[in-house]
Amino acid sequence: MQPVDMSTFGNATTLNEQEDFISTLYDQLERQDIPVELIHSESAPGQLEVVLSYSDDILQLADDIVYARETVTNVAKQHGMKALFLPKTSMMAAGNGSHLHFSFREAGSQHRNAFSDPCQPTGISLKGESFIEGLLDHLPSLLSLSIPTVNSFRRVGPGCWTGHKLGWSTEDKDSPVRVCIDLNTQQASNVELKLSDAAANIYLELATILAAGMEGIKNGKVLRPMMNDENNALPLPQSLQESLDSLKKDELLLSILGDELSTAYIAVREFEARTETTLEEEVAAALNRA
Repeated sequence: MQPVDMSTFGNATTLNEQEDFISTLYDQLERQDIPVELIHSESAPGQLEVVLSYSDDILQLADDIVYARETVTNVAKQHGMKALFLPKTSMMAAGNGSHLHFSFREAGSQHRNAFSDPCQPTGISLKGESFIEGLLDHLPSLLSLSIPTVNSFRRVGPGCWTGHKLGWSTEDKDSPVRVCIDLNTQQASNVELKLSDAAANIYLELATILAAGMEGIKNGKVLRPMMNDENNALPLPQSLQESLDSLKKDELLLSILGDELSTAYIAVREFEARTETTLEEEVAAALNRA
C-alpha cells in the first residue's frame, strides 16, 4: 500500500496535492445535502478527516455518515485512488477513527447549550455530567459496538490519542471521553467519544450510546472525578473478546439490542475474535474491496 502523500497533521500538502479530489468530494456531499463542517489533513500519510456538521436528527445523521463514506470511496475511485477506513492500516502510523460528539439544547431553544454550566466546578451542567457518567458506566460494553473488530483494538493504547483507561477529561486527546471547550466562550460545549471507528454499525452504536447516556440522566448519576496522574483509573478492555464479555453482562445494552439481535451480534463478533487475521491480510482485502 502506497499513501498518496507523506503529509502530517494540519499540513497543507494533502490539501494542495489532492485539491481536485477534495473539491469533487465536497461538491458531491453538498448535492446530497450532507453538511460538511471541515476537511483537513490528519496525522498519518495520505490521511484526511471529513467533519460532518451536528444535527438533532439522529437517524438522518447516521444515514449521512453511511452515504458520506460511500461517496468518499467512489470519488476516490474516480481520481485513481482507493479510500480505506480500516482502524489500522499500519502499526507505524496513526489509525482511522470516527469520533462522535454529543451536546444538548434546552427544550424549545435552538441556541442555548444545556451541556454547559459555568456555576458547576466542572463547567458542565448536571445533566451533562450524568450523561457522561452513564456513558462511562457502560463504556467497557459499548466498545464491542463502537470499536467492534480485532483491528479496532490495534488502534487503542497509550499515546494513540484514543484513550485506554476508563475515565474522562477536559481537552485531553488521550482520554476516551473528552469534554470540549468552545474557543470563543471558553465554556464546555460538548463531549466527544474517541473510541469509535468506521467498522461500527453506526445505527447500533448511536442507539446504545444514547441509551447509556440517557440512563445516566434519568438516574441522576454523579460524575466521577476527572482522570489525572493521582487517581488510578481502571483499564478498558484490551481486546474485542474482553468487550464482548462485558456486553454479555450489560442488561441495558442487551435490552436495547433485543434477544435475537444481541445473540446473533455476539456470536458473529466472537467468531471474528477467534479467527483473527493479520493486519497485512486485512489491508490487502480492504484494498481489493475499495
